Amino acid sequence: MKFQSLSPWLLVAVVLCGGAHAQQQLVEVAASKSAAKRDADDPQSKVLTPDEWRRLDASIERALDWLITQQRADGAFPTLERGQPGVTSLCLLAYMAHGFSPGDGKYGQQLDRASEYIIACQQQNGLITRLGPEGPQITTDVEKEVGEATVYNHAISSLTLSEMYGMSQPKRAAQLKLVIEKALVATLEMQRWPKDLPVDAGGWRYITDDGINDSDLSITGWQLMFLRSARNAGFDVPQQPINDAVKYVRRTFNKQSGTFGYVIQPNVRFSRGMAGAGILALAHAGYHHSPEAQSAGRWLLEHGFDNYNGNQNWDRYHYSLFNACQGMYQLGSPYWEKFFPRVVATMLARQNANGSWDAESLERDRPFGNSYTTALSVLALGAPNQFLPVFQR
Repeated sequence: MKFQSLSPWLLVAVVLCGGAHAQQQLVEVAASKSAAKRDADDPQSKVLTPDEWRRLDASIERALDWLITQQRADGAFPTLERGQPGVTSLCLLAYMAHGFSPGDGKYGQQLDRASEYIIACQQQNGLITRLGPEGPQITTDVEKEVGEATVYNHAISSLTLSEMYGMSQPKRAAQLKLVIEKALVATLEMQRWPKDLPVDAGGWRYITDDGINDSDLSITGWQLMFLRSARNAGFDVPQQPINDAVKYVRRTFNKQSGTFGYVIQPNVRFSRGMAGAGILALAHAGYHHSPEAQSAGRWLLEHGFDNYNGNQNWDRYHYSLFNACQGMYQLGSPYWEKFFPRVVATMLARQNANGSWDAESLERDRPFGNSYTTALSVLALGAPNQFLPVFQR
């Protein structure tokens, strides 16, 4: 059987039905990182030469080998406590994006511990966060920094567990099902919270009050990814919340600048991260070639990533790189071939000898560490892999 011709979900079915031998074959295919990336029928795989792909593969292997050495005994990857389990979830996603899954293969035991840590962080109210409201109801009575991080932790972790759900053995899948269902209730509840401005309807923001805006594109993008992932995995996700979120995303597009804004207000900040987030969100809704997405793609080509770890005032480099790579892959030609080779050249040139990438240069994000930025870099460079269903084109 040629596993290279199968989709990620069909690969899962082979594992569940074919026993240990099939699992070992799948692990070998995943480790080669070639199943989805260099499909002969995928024109987007032609943006690099075979030698450039080999160098990229080797770079990713070094990064994953380094990242696993950073894992703590409890399964978490190191970062600020208020960034958990979001950063651990990004690290787990990075391995899954390259074909590795908890419980199987080279990193199986370590990834299983990471998933257990994430699951253990779920609060009674459904939020998946280390710090935040702990009672039966989601309250806003938390410190500002915690309230900002809580929703990121929840959305990213919920997405990770949802993507993992279809790759899991029945016993773990049953456990994940309960966690994801509670997380969905929390996500949908927060979307329905009253908004001070009508334009913010359909989006998400922090669980603490932060100015007049009650929605922003960054958090909305993650929550929308979770909803789409959960729906793809067979969970009962109503269509209306997704429609409302997509309408909000489209309202963040600014015609004057030609890209998406972080929030809807005068003098809005524009960034590479939000350009990518807007493109990716519309792609999840089926609008791969919308005028807004194409305009934001052109904007990204003019605001590239050649200056490694340059944050352009508040624009986080690695976070923006992740969103931009995933978004530009969804856009396809001619954006992808103009964008990705330059990114690869920059990232390979600036990778540390141990396989990591530097912590974020932006002062307020630097304390989250370089497990965080390395995971984002691996996810960005793995955009062509298509192992994760939520990022499939």
